[in-house]
Parts: sequence; structure tokens; C-alpha cells
Amino acid sequence: MAIRLEKEYHIDLPREDVWYAIQNPDILAQILPNCQSLEPKGNNQFTAHIDIKVGPVRSKFESSFEMFDIHEPEGYKFLVRGNGKNGSMNGQGEIKLHSNKDGTNFTFIAEGNVAGILARVGQRLIEATGKKLMDQGFENFKNKVIESNMA
Repeated sequence: MAIRLEKEYHIDLPREDVWYAIQNPDILAQILPNCQSLEPKGNNQFTAHIDIKVGPVRSKFESSFEMFDIHEPEGYKFLVRGNGKNGSMNGQGEIKLHSNKDGTNFTFIAEGNVAGILARVGQRLIEATGKKLMDQGFENFKNKVIESNMA
């Protein structure tokens, strides 16, 4: 089942500060929907621990996360692939940063496929859950970035 998530957010910090944050695995994990942690495993490659709950179905994924087509400080593209007990997922996305007079516009785009029991829950429920998690993740990310810039 194909899923697409796209949303633009705003953060009241210079683009360079946001760029640094999206390079930091501890901070970046905050914005990836349901990502519990990102562990470095190579140059721009990470193991992502993702815990997804859609309706009554829950699945934990140990996934690969890779950044590519990196353009400092405008953004980068990424790939995610993982398997879990109740299905599999793979996708790609992009993070774009644009300066404006009040800070930085942050665009998050992700497209992917989900298979297995998770896919059977239904696309509308999965997309609605994904959008909600994306908003929550951005708020967590924003708070973490602002907090780290105040320290």
C-alpha cells in the first residue's frame, strides 16, 4: 500500500541551526514518525528503531536509514527500509530548508509502501496516523532544536 506524507513547518531559528539539527541523529530521530532512535552505522547511514501502532496493530522495525543527495544547508533526501513482525516498510523522502525573514521553513516529504498486517488496517487510517505523528514529531524536533540552541 502506497503512502505519501508532505507538510511544511516553520521554526524560529536560522537555517544553519536547523541544518545542524537535521544532521544530528539524536535530534533527527525526533521528527521521523515513531523513530525511537537512530544509531550511526556508516557515512550518512543509520539503523533506525521504529515502533508503529496503527489502530490495534503494533509492529517494531529495525530499519536502515540513509541520507543522500546532500546539499548543505538546503536539505537532503533519504531512504528507509525495514522489516517487522507485522509487516514491512520502505520509502524515500526529502527534507528541504528555506530561509525567510522570521527563521526557517522546513518541508518534510515522505513516500513509501507498507505491506503485511499494517497494510490491511487500511490506507486512510495509516495516512491519518502518519500525519498526526509527523506533526507531533516536528513539535518534538522543534523543542529539541530550540533547547539545544539555548544551551
